[in-house]
Amino acid sequence: MRKLFLGLALIAGAGFALAQPPVVPPAPPPTPAVTTEFFPLKEGSKWVYKVGEAEVTVVVGATANGETKLETQANGKPVASESVKVQADGIYRTKINATTIEPPVKILELETKDGKLVPKAKGAKWSVTSKVQAQSVSGEFMVGDMAKITVPASPTPLDCVFVDGPKFNIAGTETSVKYYFAAGKGIVKLSYSIQGAEATLELKTYEESKPK
Repeated sequence: MRKLFLGLALIAGAGFALAQPPVVPPAPPPTPAVTTEFFPLKEGSKWVYKVGEAEVTVVVGATANGETKLETQANGKPVASESVKVQADGIYRTKINATTIEPPVKILELETKDGKLVPKAKGAKWSVTSKVQAQSVSGEFMVGDMAKITVPASPTPLDCVFVDGPKFNIAGTETSVKYYFAAGKGIVKLSYSIQGAEATLELKTYEESKPK
């Protein structure tokens, strides 16, 4: 069961000189971060999700080498973490609880339009074949129809990009996962099914960090 949930976290995310100092060359100028409004990653921002009768909070941490750490909290205490990276072709999950995912898992495929990174249109597909701690996960994601989703965070339906992973294999167990991404908010709904058990996360609040 531990292996199954580790694999699920990989695709769904987290409910984790002796004598003289060496000559150090000058650091290169920082490279501007790659961003998309479909997964806002401003440090200090946070999502609160409703999971049944419980709640989990995901807080955006620091970004290093293009990877941004996300800390999942329950009852105000850290319980898990993951790292994500936005690239020109997609949003990738790169680590689970500081353990590297090889190769990273793409959870949303992107393209550039009018100078912005936006999700690809309906029908876009990509395969996943990855490992974390020798645990393999494989399957395929596909962009489906645009969907209007109502969640506690919004009194009116949100226009969402729907990403479906209907048949993933985790340690020989069939699993499915569905993502809904909204501009300016990121993931507003996530549902998955594993071994007959189903769970859904719905966005209750999203709070973008304010400039200091």
